[in-house]
Parts: sequence; structure tokens; C-alpha cells
Amino acid sequence: MHYPGAIDACRLPGPNAQAQLAPATVEIPPDSVKTAEPRVIPDDHASDGNEVTTCRRLFARDLGGGKPDLQDYRLVTIAVVRFTQSDADEAATKATQLMTDALGDHSGVRLATGVGDEAGFSEQWAAVRTGNVVLGLAIADGGTEAALIPAATLDSVQAVVTDMTGTLQRDYQG
Repeated sequence: MHYPGAIDACRLPGPNAQAQLAPATVEIPPDSVKTAEPRVIPDDHASDGNEVTTCRRLFARDLGGGKPDLQDYRLVTIAVVRFTQSDADEAATKATQLMTDALGDHSGVRLATGVGDEAGFSEQWAAVRTGNVVLGLAIADGGTEAALIPAATLDSVQAVVTDMTGTLQRDYQG
């Protein structure tokens, strides 16, 4: 598989992504809250010869009736790295190398920067490679009672990543 054109990371999640990744929340504008900057594996490895696109969606805990609690949030970040070499095999090899390097570099410890006064921060992440593209997803919770936002299960994260990969293959494959 080869993806020759630019990829819009915000168009990859399906309609059920919010219910799976951020249940019991309300989507709010991304600049509503000063959030931590999560590391997304592909985003951390941007370099010459690849193109990185990201999409950040912010969800606040639903206090009931769609009223957001801006003190407790979940940030969902999608990063897509597309290797731009014209040789499809070379581009796929570089994407494979990024996955290997990124997974090898990942120690399970996340450093949050620019968090402000939030009391807690936790994160889950997932990454997948298809052809010359590496797709990463990070879920970060922050706030005083962010633990009240139900955690996304491994099955839900995998379902959303699988769905995004399907959209990528359907809409962007050359």
C-alpha cells in the first residue's frame, strides 16, 4: 500500500470515535483549556522526507445535559506521518523503521509540559503502520477530577485505530 497525497488527520476518526475514546464527555473547542502537550510517537519523529499532520480534539466531562466541566478534560491527539519518497518500497521501509524506533524509544513514561494547575495527568497511546504511513493516537486526561471520565478501554482504542486505518486505506490510497 502506498499513500501518495497529503492526509488530513482530522478526517480519519469515524462517527463513533468520541463514544469509544471519550465517553461521558462533551466536545469543546481545542483552545478552551490550557492542556498538557502529549507526546504522540509519530509527531516526535518528524524529519526531512516525511510529512506530519496532527489533529487535536478536546473533550470535557459532561456535568449533565451537555454542560461541560472545563476543569476535567480529555485530549485526543492523532498524528500521521507520511513518508514522501517516490519509491514505495523505500517509503514503506522508512515507515517500518519509524515504528521500530518509536516503539523501542517508548518507555511507558510520559512527561507532561505546560500543565498549569491540573492535579493529574494520564495518557494512553497506540500506533499502527500501513504502507508509507505511521498513524499515532494519544489520549491524555487532565484536571482536578479527570479520573471521573471513564477510561477508554484497550478494545475501544484498537477499534478506533482500526477504523482510522480503514478510512486511510479507503480515502487516501494511491
